[in-house]
Amino acid sequence: MLMQSYLDSLAYYLVPLINKMRATATFSLCIPLMVSAQNQAQISTANQQLRGPVLISDLGVSKYNFEDGDVATPDVTYVTGRVNLIVLTESGCSNCQDSVAGPLNAMITSPGFADIINLKQFSFGNHYFVTQKCGGNGANNQTASGYNLNYSAETRHCWANNCINTVDPMDDCFGPGSIVTQHGPKEIEYNMMQACAQRVAGYDNWLDYWPFLVCTEANYGSPFDSNTVETAKKCADEEGSYYQDKVFELLVCYENSDGDELVKMAMKTFDHPGTPTILVNGNSPLLLEFWVDAVAAEVCYEYSGSSPPPACADLLEKRTKFMYETEKAIESIVHGN
Repeated sequence: MLMQSYLDSLAYYLVPLINKMRATATFSLCIPLMVSAQNQAQISTANQQLRGPVLISDLGVSKYNFEDGDVATPDVTYVTGRVNLIVLTESGCSNCQDSVAGPLNAMITSPGFADIINLKQFSFGNHYFVTQKCGGNGANNQTASGYNLNYSAETRHCWANNCINTVDPMDDCFGPGSIVTQHGPKEIEYNMMQACAQRVAGYDNWLDYWPFLVCTEANYGSPFDSNTVETAKKCADEEGSYYQDKVFELLVCYENSDGDELVKMAMKTFDHPGTPTILVNGNSPLLLEFWVDAVAAEVCYEYSGSSPPPACADLLEKRTKFMYETEKAIESIVHGN
């Protein structure tokens, strides 16, 4: 039943895409197929949240393929001997909250995984700055569900391609225009706090920062979320938190950085289809939309050392099975069976 449900979901996503491709060009099954952010937005209109990429194939991709052009390779330093993860999130995104506090945290806290991972997380997500060329409306216009109606994915891609994915960025890439978010002012506050937490811990000290990120993501919009500062204090006070004796330093950064820390996040936020975007050694995990353990399985697959985490044997076996079933499903759809 689980596999049939998975295949039904797969067909639901793939049929419109394959029909479109049939009408425009021939293709081979070995080509990575990705559902565009626009198509996903149409599918997921209930929460008006652009979701991350759906990758179907046994091949990875180092660059996202948009109709408007390629996306630059992430500007981060990889650590040799470890599996390098890049995670793009924004605090008000429910899918980001679920991913960070759910399967990503489960993977990182599972025995052996933290020892083989190098993780970079950027809290700028689908945000962008208002610029003269790309435009944008910095005024907040939120719905009851928290979505900012002035947000434009088209404007965001324009900003990213003219500010991040270029050797000649515009002069107003990071101000004086305001930041446009998907989920309003509170999202900027949380993203700023997370950026400051990375600064306080040290940008390469992701393991001490990670529990704070999980806590703030899990508490965003909860009954205990009275305001950003109080939530940060609560998360810093958790047992074993790296920030227990660093609350003052954290709040000084948050209240006095004038957005500098968030700009640093923005400068690392390459163009992407939606949030969360997760890359494993530069590639999107296979079957990310269909399997909760997709990232962990990809980490196992990419790890080349001699001491894999205990869970890897089972994850790799499941990964192989899902890939096989996926290719069969694609072939069946393509041939109309």
